[in-house]
Amino acid sequence: MTKLTEGAIEALANGTATSDAVLQLVNIRRIEGGSGPPRFRVMMSDGQHTLSSFMLSTQLNCMAEENRLVPNCICILKKHVTNILKDGRRVVIILEIDVIKPAREVAGKIGEPTPFVEGQSKGPQPLRVPETRAPLQQQNKNEVSPVCKSQVSSVNRGLNRDFGKKPPSAALSTPGGSSKVVPIASLNPYQSKWTIRARVTNKSSIRTWSNSRGDGKLFSMEIVDESGEIRVTGFNQEVDKFYSLIEVGKVYYISKGSLKIANKQYSSLKNDYEMTLNGESTIIPCEDSCDVPMVQCDFVSIGELENRDKDAIVDVIGVCKSVDEVTRLTTKSNREVSKRTLHLMDMSGKLVTVTLWGEEAERFDGVGQPIVAIKGAKVSDFGGRSLSASFSSTLMINPDIPEAYKLRGWYDQEGHAIDGQSLTEVKGGSGGSTNWKTLSDVKTEHLGHGDKADYYTCIATIVYLRKENCLYQACPSQDCNKKVVDQQNGMFRCEKCDKEFPNFKYRLILSANIADYGDNQWVTCFQESAEAILGQNAAYLGQLKDSNESAFDEVFQQANFNTFVFRSRVKLETYNDESRIKATVMEVKPVDHRDYCKRLIMNIRKLAAQ
Repeated sequence: MTKLTEGAIEALANGTATSDAVLQLVNIRRIEGGSGPPRFRVMMSDGQHTLSSFMLSTQLNCMAEENRLVPNCICILKKHVTNILKDGRRVVIILEIDVIKPAREVAGKIGEPTPFVEGQSKGPQPLRVPETRAPLQQQNKNEVSPVCKSQVSSVNRGLNRDFGKKPPSAALSTPGGSSKVVPIASLNPYQSKWTIRARVTNKSSIRTWSNSRGDGKLFSMEIVDESGEIRVTGFNQEVDKFYSLIEVGKVYYISKGSLKIANKQYSSLKNDYEMTLNGESTIIPCEDSCDVPMVQCDFVSIGELENRDKDAIVDVIGVCKSVDEVTRLTTKSNREVSKRTLHLMDMSGKLVTVTLWGEEAERFDGVGQPIVAIKGAKVSDFGGRSLSASFSSTLMINPDIPEAYKLRGWYDQEGHAIDGQSLTEVKGGSGGSTNWKTLSDVKTEHLGHGDKADYYTCIATIVYLRKENCLYQACPSQDCNKKVVDQQNGMFRCEKCDKEFPNFKYRLILSANIADYGDNQWVTCFQESAEAILGQNAAYLGQLKDSNESAFDEVFQQANFNTFVFRSRVKLETYNDESRIKATVMEVKPVDHRDYCKRLIMNIRKLAAQ
């Protein structure tokens, strides 16, 4: 039977430091807190006494909502902070807790615990930590912070025990000594006097706005400590006061900011609150050496992105296999921004495109295929699955973290030989990712039968070209390719443009049958891909058809039995109650035989290993 840490409840009730206490959860109750997130009040037991003054930090609400914290389960209290109410009572805020034995494996309540009352103990008793557990790393002393009266009703409603007036345990002091250092996870809008010590992990550029109410400017930053993370925003005067002081990677004491419910549209951090700097806020550099973490990431495998919802915020890490050149585009507000696309792959063997914007896009250098970690990337369903790094995302190149070293070792040893399967469909033939298939794979895997089109790449040979009706007369306008109607008076009408023109341009729609060693498939090739196959442009082919039929036929004969790399789109389409797979070629390229041989060798090795 699991042994509880006897004496832990008395120590917690008196504000004494305790490390990794093993407790039994006796009861848990949800408390609605007005407009904010709900809170959960918990009663815990050490086998001797029970205490009902435990509260879950809102970051742990999911443990209660998912029924991981239920009566009778055995837990380790790993991190906590004690808040003191104005009447002297203490509330233990649980910052980190692990369930070591679920309720279904526990026979019932352990021991005969009685509610703890201050002064009932006969003398100081040392905590007895179960010998069966390996000692864990000592946590920081429990920090204590005052709580205002409004919190009593909304957060600690129903507390009915007086835990005495013993002084709180020692805690870290700020340079000014005005308040104690508390964890980020314990912050809430009901506190006024607090100081946190945190590291800046991301800082935005200064952004300005102008509207009917006036002009303004703002910046934001993300900070982290051992307990959690939070987004901080400064406006106008606070921009002038603090922006030049803040350096990414450094640690600061921050106090007297305003807290409110976080707007998840602008923040991807796992905190229900966000902070706004005001006229009373202070930010002081921390000169002491400390173990504040650099960044907190919960990395998601690239292979798992297919199961994530659109607009979900995730942390990813991967090798930058290739990177596109910077492009510039104009937004709807007539503002020009820079854009760059990366292609990341991890140990799942999957590839995903990541779009960088603004200064990040201009600064990024993909030389040497670096390890790229992105905190707070946004999932998009544009072209399958892709990611976008917004202004609130944190981009890290070759970060000094275990995941990066593990990924680099894997890629250098074996990952560099893997092409990777792309989660992002490459439209219009641009971009670098591929999804290699044989034509028999396309049929056996039923590609194109889903709700969305499938994209694949294959190496195949032209076995037949249907030259009948491969050319049509199109609108001569630059952005219009609609077929024109011959008015029989020397003019050609475009219904789309609602205009008549004295000329037209030729466009290609080429139907081809391609084959590899296992199967064949009919595909449709439009202008660029058809010209690549035939080796001639549409205008010249139109002239040949009108003036030299034999030369026109010769072009098609010469194109037969040539081998290309085809990037194709397949989708099941229904016409006149008949369903069939339609394959459209998006891009045609010559075969890179060196790359092709490398891939064949890799496939042979995979088969040999089986």
